[in-house]
Amino acid sequence: MRHRFAGVRRLLAAVAAGGLALTLAPGLTHASDPIQLAAKTCTTLRGMQMVEANIKSGMTAAQTRSDLLKVYADRPDFVALNEIAGRSDAVLAPAGYQLFRTPGRYTGSNAVVWRTDRWTAIAQGTIYVSAVPGKTASQTTELGLRYANWATLRSVDGCQTISIVAYHVAPRTAPIGDLLLPSVYKIGGLANQLAADGPVLLAGDLNRHVGDRTYPRAALSAFQLKSTWDLAGKVLPTHDPRNATIDYIFVRNAAQFAVTRQLTRELFSDHDAVVTNLAINPKVVVARTAPTFVRGHVVNLPYSTNGVSRRAVLSRIIRAIGLAPKGAIVQVATDRLGDPIVLNALRNAYRRGVTVQLVTTNTKLSAQENALRSLLGTVRRGGSWAIQRPKRSAAGLPPTAIMINHTANVSMLGIQVDRTLDYRMASSPARGQFTLEKPDFLALRTKFARQIG
Repeated sequence: MRHRFAGVRRLLAAVAAGGLALTLAPGLTHASDPIQLAAKTCTTLRGMQMVEANIKSGMTAAQTRSDLLKVYADRPDFVALNEIAGRSDAVLAPAGYQLFRTPGRYTGSNAVVWRTDRWTAIAQGTIYVSAVPGKTASQTTELGLRYANWATLRSVDGCQTISIVAYHVAPRTAPIGDLLLPSVYKIGGLANQLAADGPVLLAGDLNRHVGDRTYPRAALSAFQLKSTWDLAGKVLPTHDPRNATIDYIFVRNAAQFAVTRQLTRELFSDHDAVVTNLAINPKVVVARTAPTFVRGHVVNLPYSTNGVSRRAVLSRIIRAIGLAPKGAIVQVATDRLGDPIVLNALRNAYRRGVTVQLVTTNTKLSAQENALRSLLGTVRRGGSWAIQRPKRSAAGLPPTAIMINHTANVSMLGIQVDRTLDYRMASSPARGQFTLEKPDFLALRTKFARQIG
């Protein structure tokens, strides 16, 4: 273990000396973030293929295999799949591909897939798109429960970072009504968050024909989203029963992209696959969005050889702390604070005028906990402090809970993690759940108050 701490010390020393610039997860490229990545600059057009495919539920295994052979016919860089709940990852992603989705009937209905010889995942996550329960007597699925899965990928040559989102918007039907606009706001908000790292592609079934008067062109434009149908200047039908176009690939910041080829492929599914070849021009300078947060969760990749991937959850915590302005309040409850970079983020926050409050249930204090106690003191008088308390199951807190009342243009950000706030979080699967809803934030703060007693 000693050599692992030594490596961290060398890393921090290099950063402090200005000899090393790096990021620990997507999004840590903003000027206010504590650690940044010196990315390669690529000056040539980079070609890639994206496929969107709705693999209709209820098809036979043979039909599914046939459709997937067509989806992967050109060995695309990225694939977005819809209606795939109940099908195994091994069936959906052939050799040479990796798939991400959160397992579950609703959370696992859409997936992002990518070529592993060209791309490496550095962050993955899931957001809810609509959460409206209810179904008719003839329906077997609650159509208003929708989630989008996403992955941020880095090219193996280190030149390009791109985020891929797979979504499926609920149809306009009873008893849930029309959820199109609120769903666009959710996936548009996710696109804004991911755009802090680079280009974003969103692919899925919008359940609205491009020529319908309710097609949400204004809402999409507000999030700088443009369909590849618009870029190509030609629209093809994708939904057989209605001869309608309801499957889309959207790009964010369209000035970067050019569609070099776009076609559809007939499937056994009632949807045609959309196949799009894109060129992205890195010479086109696009203003990055300011870092922000959306409701959803992020998972790390503990078995990756990429340090960014392993620290995907930790780095978003560091980002949230690092963007808390003077006058904000950061409250942390954890079973152990044992990460030197998190400690540094908390110290820097305190020094710029953020109120920092820590409660740890660790029986033997870590070096980081002792350092924070020395800096903040242990007397609770409404300001900053760091205290130790026995674990209280009645409090109902997860291994790590963080509440920040203002950060990155977000009020009342609550973070719950199923691991302690320790560097070893990067070595095991970890999930960070982010919420922006006031009731959730206040409930978490109540549990924090119970823990500190």
